[in-house]
Amino acid sequence: MTTKPSDAPWADEPFKLIATPSKRLDDHHAYVHCASEMTHSHNVIIRGLNAIIQQAPHVPDSTDPSYNAQDVNDLLFYTQSWAKMLAQHHSVEETYIFPDLKKLSGDSFMMDDALHQHELFHDGLEKLLAYVSSTEPGDYRRDAPGGMKDIIDSFSKDLTDHLYAEIDEILGMGNLDSAGLRQVWDQAEKVAKANGNLGMLYDVFPCVLGCADKTCEGGNTFPPLPGVVLYAVKYWFASGNGAWRFNPCDLWGQPRPLTFVPQ
Repeated sequence: MTTKPSDAPWADEPFKLIATPSKRLDDHHAYVHCASEMTHSHNVIIRGLNAIIQQAPHVPDSTDPSYNAQDVNDLLFYTQSWAKMLAQHHSVEETYIFPDLKKLSGDSFMMDDALHQHELFHDGLEKLLAYVSSTEPGDYRRDAPGGMKDIIDSFSKDLTDHLYAEIDEILGMGNLDSAGLRQVWDQAEKVAKANGNLGMLYDVFPCVLGCADKTCEGGNTFPPLPGVVLYAVKYWFASGNGAWRFNPCDLWGQPRPLTFVPQ
């Protein structure tokens, strides 16, 4: 399914990636496109989570003789960027996609299951964001009670269960008007871009680009960003930030070996 860069552990575990619907479904209805685009988004989130889970155990804290404050600082910044990326993704869903799907379908309960699933991991995500935003490198303890591992463990299964389930829900939308569904999706994409800000170019965008495997299942063009944005992120906004060492892909979407793994 993915092009692993080596035999070493990579960001396709411990949580499994999602197969792209358009690679297996021969149907021109918009639900296939929408489910496939959402799959790409969800796989970005899963790869980022897996990259943190895989690499964090191999970043020594200040109790270890091999401690390097910059490595810890970069891990905290990377995890913060991933958490911001996830929060932004679900904000767009809750504010625009879910309400518009209710209007299109005439079903006032549509996507309520997904919204409930958001609630299951919301508090854990907020705790993680608060922890990685406020913790100094010297105070970081991954395995301490209430530390980063405990926080991630508290919500990661609820999160990934939701990411899998939401794709199945979209795949069940073949009864909706195809053109209307595609319009909802295209509008949400425009809204997501319009709601971006300059600060996201320094944290969220490099995280998205570095978790978007463009070689997956024969190749894809996700995320749909203009080339000028890609170059600006690569050569300006992300330049010199060691946090992007934790990305499982380079900023062009090419898989690479994880940096912090057992040698």
